[in-house]
Amino acid sequence: MPTIAYNAFADYLSRTAVTDWPAVTLVCGEEMLCKRAVEGMLDGLMPRGERTLGVERFDGGEDTLCAVLSSMNTYALLSGTKVVLLQDARLFYSAKAQQGLREKMVQAAQSGDMKKASRPFLNLMALAGLAFEDLATPSLRSKVVDDVDGEPSSWFAQLMEFCRENGLRIPAKRDDADLLTAAMQNGFPDGHRLVMTTDFVDRRKALFKAIDETGLVVDCTVPKGETRTDRLAQDAVMQAAMDDALAQAAKRMAVDARQRLMQWTGFDLRTLSGNLEKLISFVGDRKTISDADVTTVLQRTRKDPIFEFTNAVADRDLPAILFFMKSLLDDGLHPLQLLAAVANQIRRLLLAKDFIVRDRGRSWSERMTFPQFKGAPFKAVQADDGVSTALTEAWESILDPPTEGKKRKKVASSDLILAKNPKSPFPVFQTLKKTDHFSLEELTSAVINLSETDILMKSTGQDPRILLEAFLIGLCQQSGKQAEG
Repeated sequence: MPTIAYNAFADYLSRTAVTDWPAVTLVCGEEMLCKRAVEGMLDGLMPRGERTLGVERFDGGEDTLCAVLSSMNTYALLSGTKVVLLQDARLFYSAKAQQGLREKMVQAAQSGDMKKASRPFLNLMALAGLAFEDLATPSLRSKVVDDVDGEPSSWFAQLMEFCRENGLRIPAKRDDADLLTAAMQNGFPDGHRLVMTTDFVDRRKALFKAIDETGLVVDCTVPKGETRTDRLAQDAVMQAAMDDALAQAAKRMAVDARQRLMQWTGFDLRTLSGNLEKLISFVGDRKTISDADVTTVLQRTRKDPIFEFTNAVADRDLPAILFFMKSLLDDGLHPLQLLAAVANQIRRLLLAKDFIVRDRGRSWSERMTFPQFKGAPFKAVQADDGVSTALTEAWESILDPPTEGKKRKKVASSDLILAKNPKSPFPVFQTLKKTDHFSLEELTSAVINLSETDILMKSTGQDPRILLEAFLIGLCQQSGKQAEG
């Protein structure tokens, strides 16, 4: 049976009879979308009055698969229909899930929601094979959380304390996938259905392929990146969530109010849902929610991704820089982390500016459009990267000559190239465009100032926030040419 996307699931529900529903269903992806999909599924499979005895719920972090399968093979008391719901299943995790779990943990912890952060934290610990006492060792702790100046982020102690106070345990590291696969092959009693939810899935696993082939997979994943395509997908999901909530309350929402709500919330469906409930309650009998209602009732809760900050640096937009700097620092990031992000951006701008200066208008023009850039100009950038890579490898061979009889290790891809992904010319085009805000001398000077600021942060008692702010203000001061204009 083909995987069904969340936006097509309602149609599938409406045209699928209960008797035709598969024995095993996997609902994977965004937490709130999974919850809605499961609720819709339960509504279709069983009347609400029968759920108390007809639905048995299990927690993937607490309960064993043996208990789940035992329930699947135990007949319901009052009817032949039974649903066993395994929430937050860990059966589909792999090493690839660790980064996603870490991001979920950090996002929830930085917003102060330690309960929400504890689940991905404990699952991450289980995947890494760590115990709580291992976190005292920096090298082992780095598998779970990044340190700043040798110490974990400020929220990490609060998360650990929450786990201790609530007696939370690290799930046992086990792989029950083969056990479930065998159970599926043996079959379950007629009318019994297993529904599983999970946030991350390794689609290469044999268990996933078996469910995709003989059961049903409901895909509730939403891209979490910051590309234009990813943002459009996120916006579409948020718009649909708002439409559903407003329709149930018989309300409308002005376009500018929708935009502000999405901007202030960011892609966080749980917070979005809560904010909509507040707004619906606030307007009372009024049918339309206005932008003024949003600004009156809500506060900006969106966690600004660091790229917003670095984009403002590239645009030399001081008000935006200081706004995002404060927001990110308030979210728990250390000034050294922001300084490192600025350093990466300045280094990239310097590479682009150097290419433009050496190119002397042969391949690049500030008036060039993206369709024009995708052809010969982008190939010129790639060729220039090739020269830089060859030069770097030559230097490496001189500094670290291969031992006789042994091959020298291949040099890792250098940071000193512009087109790291040959299939993505647009980021390179954007970087070249943004260099118009700086001269080559200003960027060179910025690198020196970055180094000096870094040293001051690490070797003096001066406030790192003030040092970072002073550097950014200096970076954005108008050049003589701009001042004259």
